[in-house]
This record gives sequence, C-alpha cells and structure tokens, in this order.
Amino acid sequence: MNYAMVTTNLLDLRTHPDHAAERASQLLFGQPVMITSTRKGFARVRQPDGYAGWVDRRFLSEVKRTSFDQWPSRINAVVSSARGAACFDPDGRTTPPHVLLYGTLVRAVRTQDGLVRLMLPGGGNLCVKSSHFRSIDRTTAKKLSGRRLLAEARKFLGVPYLWGGVSPLGFDCSGFVQTLLAGFGVSLPRDTCQQIEVGKKVERDRIRTGDILFFDRHVGLAIGSSRILHTSCGGGGVRINSLNQKDADYRADLDRDFRMARRLL
Repeated sequence: MNYAMVTTNLLDLRTHPDHAAERASQLLFGQPVMITSTRKGFARVRQPDGYAGWVDRRFLSEVKRTSFDQWPSRINAVVSSARGAACFDPDGRTTPPHVLLYGTLVRAVRTQDGLVRLMLPGGGNLCVKSSHFRSIDRTTAKKLSGRRLLAEARKFLGVPYLWGGVSPLGFDCSGFVQTLLAGFGVSLPRDTCQQIEVGKKVERDRIRTGDILFFDRHVGLAIGSSRILHTSCGGGGVRINSLNQKDADYRADLDRDFRMARRLL
C-alpha cells in the first residue's frame, strides 16, 4: 500500500472512479490517506478514521508510512477563519494551494512577524497569517462549551447545502457537525449513522445548547431545548429552525422524525 497527502485545498471523495459519480465526502489540504488501489486516473483512498472512496490521483503526493501514522498526533492548529487563510512561501510570495479552507488541520511549527509556518505531512513548508488559526491541544476539547460551539456554528448561517460537503463552500449535515467539532479537537465519524453512537444519550426534555440532535438521516446542533442549527437541502443551507410548533420557523418534519440527542460536551 502507498500513503499520500492531499495537495489541493478541497478534493472530492467519490463513490466510484468517475468525476460524475456521487460525492461521498471531501478531503481538505494536507489530509493523509492510504491508497488501496488505482483505476483510470483515480485512487481509492482510506482516511485514518477508515472512511474510504475515490479521488483524482493528480491531487495526491506520496508520503512515508511514518508520516501517515504520526500525522494525527502532530496536529496542533486549525484554520479558524470562515474566509480561509491565504498561503505564502517562506519568501512571502503566494503559492498553491493559495487558500486553506476553514477546518483544515495543520502542524504549526513557528510564528514570526504575524505569520505561522506550517509543516506538511510530505515535507516542505507553507506560511499563513497567524490570525487565521486557532491552536489545538489535548485540553481544547475539555474546555469547549455548548455556547462556544454554537457561536462558531453561527459563522456559517446562509452557507449552501452540498451533499458530501465539509467546508464553507457547502456543507452537508454530518460534514457540518464533524468539521465544527474537529476544529476544537473533538473527533467524530463522518456519517450520521456513525455519529449517533458517540457521546451519551440525553432525554428530549433535558436537551441543552451544544447537544447533538439526530433525526431520520439528519443531524444538527441544539440551541436551548427546542431549537436546532443545521444544514439541509430542503431548508436552504445552514439555518436555525424550531422543534416547537408554536414558533414561526417550526420544522414539523424534524419534530416528527426526531430520534435521539447525544451529549459530547
């Protein structure tokens, strides 16, 4: 097997080796992957969390097995700017992939003159403005509150829905929740059917801000006991809705299809 990192800022992960195939998810810059097979210019890859699919081979660069194995533990920062972070070489010139998107997980090794130097899984360096990043360490997840998570989520109100999307260019429901929590050091599986197994079950009358709400093939974040911040195809992207039928933004379908609340924080 070979190991590689993603070299573009956003790479579609498809169900089959074809650009017209369904988008299963997306990979952000620097994501290390294991290549399990190749076909017609595509590589079938598996992420460290086991999620797999097909990507365009042109946007992968080979890395050593040790880099692949060590990379998750070396991450110490995340792009926290909703607009992304412009990329520079060590001499201050713009360089590909030009912009790192929100949620991109990185290894920051040095900060100087307002720039932070990033070390890449395959070697080499990029520089970005330090103001566009947030540090992550072993205590970050423990310090995260429901209010802080919701404040972060509100940055993306109005972002369109995109099946398989994991960035501010378009999120799907589980990609939105996963990306937000990853930015605070909380790891979640990719799909709703997997995410529902994480955390502690909470009774509906005890839901609080920051809990994860699950419905029939859908997921979102609780605001108080009866509101939800989520993204859906039929709901116009990232929105706030209510599960209380007395409210103007009540979603009867979500109220009907509610399955479970889980608490991670």
